[in-house]
Amino acid sequence: MKNSYPETLLTARPQDYLLCCAVLAASLLWLAAPSGAGGAAPAAARLLLAGEALAELPLDRPARRTYALATGPLTVEVVPGRGVHISDTNCPAKTCLHHGWARKTGETIVCLPNKFLIEVAGEDAEYDAVVR
Repeated sequence: MKNSYPETLLTARPQDYLLCCAVLAASLLWLAAPSGAGGAAPAAARLLLAGEALAELPLDRPARRTYALATGPLTVEVVPGRGVHISDTNCPAKTCLHHGWARKTGETIVCLPNKFLIEVAGEDAEYDAVVR
């Protein structure tokens, strides 16, 4: 059985090798380029009481703050690498204690009886929008 293609189309030319190398190099550069998906590290934890700002604690330095609130003292702790959490409170349900560590941008911890809110603020949020 004979090929119906001319012999010149079946042989590789130097331009073909050059084109293949260029496509390979472009794809490797595209794969190696940072995608931005990781985002920037969160900058700080904003502490709010009844909607008013109390403090802003950077997440790259250890900190511990205690506030006297309606149900008693509430302690907020920041540990670099782990994030921020409420380590002690006297509110009845203690749901905020069981939340754990918040470290991603946009993540919040709420203590409803005390109207206390911790919000992690940073450059890039994981979500584009939140519907409430």
